[in-house]
Amino acid sequence: MPIVIRHALSGYAQVNSEDTLLDEPTALAMLIDIFSERGYHAMVDVHRIEIPETVDLQTGKITSRAKKVYRITIRFRGSEIRRG
Repeated sequence: MPIVIRHALSGYAQVNSEDTLLDEPTALAMLIDIFSERGYHAMVDVHRIEIPETVDLQTGKITSRAKKVYRITIRFRGSEIRRG
């Protein structure tokens, strides 16, 4: 994964995704299982954000839609380069 390669020194990468595939509980379990069996430690947090769409000027009522952002945290053994 390119983002993991870019963070090889720190041993920590965070990926944000809005992919609807992750709405499936099985998909999240598979993601965590695959990373785990390959030696990574993965955690997933679902962040829900309310996005305002319309405002009723007479009542002041705001209509919004929910946006889900999956925050995937990946921990792994960092690179030994530049660690002395």
